[in-house]
Amino acid sequence: MKSTPHPRRGYTWTAALLTGVLGMSIALPAWAADTVTRLSPASWSSSPLLADQVDNALASRVTDVHAVPAKSLVYVHTQQDIPNTTGKTQNSWYLDTLKAYSSTTGKLQWSYSLHQPAGAYTLSTQTVYTNYGTVYLYAEYSDGTYRLYSIHSSGKLNWEKSLSDAATITWMKDGSLLVASRGTVNAEGVIRSTLSRYDNNGKLLNQQAIQGSLLKAEADRILIAASKLNKNQNGWQMVPNPQVDVYGLELKRLYKYQFPAKSNIYGDGSDSMFVLKDGTVLIRANIEDVGNKLFGFDAKGKLMWGRVIPGGSITQSTGTGYVIYNNKVLQLYNTSSGQALASVALEGTPADYTWVLRTSDGNLMINMDDRTYIIYPSTLAVVNTIDTTNLGSPIDYVNRTVYSIKDNTLFKYVVKK
Repeated sequence: MKSTPHPRRGYTWTAALLTGVLGMSIALPAWAADTVTRLSPASWSSSPLLADQVDNALASRVTDVHAVPAKSLVYVHTQQDIPNTTGKTQNSWYLDTLKAYSSTTGKLQWSYSLHQPAGAYTLSTQTVYTNYGTVYLYAEYSDGTYRLYSIHSSGKLNWEKSLSDAATITWMKDGSLLVASRGTVNAEGVIRSTLSRYDNNGKLLNQQAIQGSLLKAEADRILIAASKLNKNQNGWQMVPNPQVDVYGLELKRLYKYQFPAKSNIYGDGSDSMFVLKDGTVLIRANIEDVGNKLFGFDAKGKLMWGRVIPGGSITQSTGTGYVIYNNKVLQLYNTSSGQALASVALEGTPADYTWVLRTSDGNLMINMDDRTYIIYPSTLAVVNTIDTTNLGSPIDYVNRTVYSIKDNTLFKYVVKK
C-alpha cells in the first residue's frame, strides 16, 4: 500500500541536534558494491500524460506513479492548477485526475477525474493504493465539501461518500479503510474527532468519537495526539510533547503514553512513527539537552526502551525492525537489541533531499544524487544500484522494474540482473 497526500506539512528537527551520536554498539559497515546498473532503453513510453490539460490551467504536474503488478497496471495521478475565481479564499484550486496505463504496453486504459463539469475543484487530495488494484481517493473541494471515492481497477466507481469534515485515510492491515476526521477544537483547546472504518464495499464497520487528532495509522494501530492544544497569537498550536493514545482496529484505546517535557515528536516531515508487524510501535522524539530518541513500545503498550539516534538521520521501518541512515551508512536494528545487526556504507554523492522508502515489493529504496539503491531489508544486501541520472520524477520500483515520469511521459525500464 502507498498513500500519497497533497499537500504535505512538515516540521523541523532542532538544528543543534544534527550531530547526535548512536548510544549503542554498531556493526562495522560493509561497503556496497560500486556496480551501478545503467538502464537499458525503455521497454515503452506512454502518450503525453497531460494531453487533457484544460485551457485555463496555470501549471500542471504528475504527483505520483504507482504500479500494481497483480492487475498489470500503472497508476498516474496528475494535477492541474486552476485559477481561483471566487475571491472568497486564497486557497489554490486543482483539477486532479487518476489515470491507469497497461504495464505491458504503456497504453492508457482509463481516466477518472475528480472534477465534474461546472463543479468544484479540489483544494487537497490523498490517494491510497491497494495491492489488488482498488484506489481510494479523498478530496477536499473548493465549495467546502469533502468526498471519499473507491475506484475499481477497471476505472469504474465502486462507491462514493460525502464526509462531514476534512479527513485522512489509511488502508489498514485487515483490508479496512480508516477515515480519521480532522475534528474541531473547543474553547479549552480540546480536539474532538471521529474514527471510522469501512470495508471494501463501503460498509461502515465501526465508528468512534475520540479526544485528539490522528498522528499515524498503520497495520493494526492508530496513534492519536490526545493533549489539549496551546493558544498563542497565531491560534491553536499542537503541544510538542503530547499524550499519545494508541487504538486498535476495534477503535478502543489500548494504551497511552505521555512524552517527556521539553520533547517534540513532530519532525521534519520524514517518517518518524512506525507500526511493526507484531504490533510494536516506534516513535521518534527530539528531547532538549538529550538529542533524538527512538521510543519502542511492545504490542501491549509497555515502553521497552528509548534509544539515542543521530539528529540528522533518517529512520524507516522494515516491518520486523528498523533502519537508521546517517552520513551514507545504513544500519539495521531489531526491537530486542540495541546493537546493529547489519551495516552497509553507500557510495555516490548524497542527494539534496534524501529519502529511505519501502517499496511495494518489500524492499528499501534509497536515493543518491546519481543512483538509487534497492536493498533487501532483513540483511541490507544490495539488490540493485540503479543509475538514475537520466530518470525523471516521480518514480516507482517493483520487481526489478522502474516506472519514471519525464517530459510529460511515463517510461518503463526493466532492470537487468
